[in-house]
Amino acid sequence: MSITKLVFLRHGRTAWNDTRRLQGQADVELDRVGLKQAQSAAHALSNREFSAVYTSDLQRAAVTARAVADVLGLEVQPDKRLQEINVGSWSGKTRMQVESEFPQYATWYTEGRDFRRSTEGETEAEMLQRAMPAIDRILRRHKGQEVLVVGHGFLFSKMLQSILGLPAGARIIGALGNAHWSEVAFSERATWLVAHNVDTQLRDW
Repeated sequence: MSITKLVFLRHGRTAWNDTRRLQGQADVELDRVGLKQAQSAAHALSNREFSAVYTSDLQRAAVTARAVADVLGLEVQPDKRLQEINVGSWSGKTRMQVESEFPQYATWYTEGRDFRRSTEGETEAEMLQRAMPAIDRILRRHKGQEVLVVGHGFLFSKMLQSILGLPAGARIIGALGNAHWSEVAFSERATWLVAHNVDTQLRDW
């Protein structure tokens, strides 16, 4: 029986992660800790037999992906569809600042409701409609192989829910930490979660 495995690796830390600012599709670079996290992730995943490395084209993901790919001797394949949810004018703002503009934010987010992230942003459903075809393409191209996909926290949490057939808005699977990964296996008969939110870090900073 052919089994395909996808490893979803969240990017390393950025300054906006550290100050708890919404990033969305802003192209924020890794900070000093994030660069070290990317190298630690590369070390932790160096024994995996990945056939390909795909990534969001935003630099915080692409730089993380390149660190792993360089160790494995693979090319990085960027895909714009793997970008984080677009939060529009909320980008760069803290949760408190967003709540001052949109008081329902905390309640709706906690309840798992889908809503538009500012007037210029996306809904969760729109994000998945954009991003899931990228995963479908990877599965078609790499049947029976292991593939690394590098991207973003909110995107991956909702992708995993969708892949595993969990109800929309479910809060069963927790978010991925920076430079943490989850693994999903696919066969003709079933899809299952192999590991979730695995820490790759060698904490030497």
